[in-house]
Amino acid sequence: MLTIYSPQTPSAQLRIDTSNVMPGLVRVAVAGEIDLSTSDVLHAGLLAVLSAQLPERIEVDLAKVTFMDCGGLTVLVAAGKAAARTGCQLRITNPQPIIRRVLDLTGLLEILTARFDQTLPVATSSAPGSPIGPTARNVTQSVDLLACV
Repeated sequence: MLTIYSPQTPSAQLRIDTSNVMPGLVRVAVAGEIDLSTSDVLHAGLLAVLSAQLPERIEVDLAKVTFMDCGGLTVLVAAGKAAARTGCQLRITNPQPIIRRVLDLTGLLEILTARFDQTLPVATSSAPGSPIGPTARNVTQSVDLLACV
């Protein structure tokens, strides 16, 4: 399955390609710049993958991302939390040196690039009316990004 989101913005373009690598694992390859004008597109794309495909794991490949501001960091943290609530694991791979540096300086590098757990989280039923489905019983890490200037 391949899904492409490409917003038309004057400053930058973002491309998101998804593929099912194996049962339960979806790779989301992101290309372009993740900034104020495109971060909402990335957020919507990641949540769409999470809700439509119900994967056990999501791998966000940032190999072709040339720029990311704090809006991109916020999206990755929020998507990781949303994934954890459904029992899914999310991690990023292949961050370019400039993006790796930003992740390292914010303390998010090890958290967002951590290897997938060998055992998958066990999902339980969610509260009535939950927009994202089941919640995980054993969320091992939680990250709060309070402010990004």
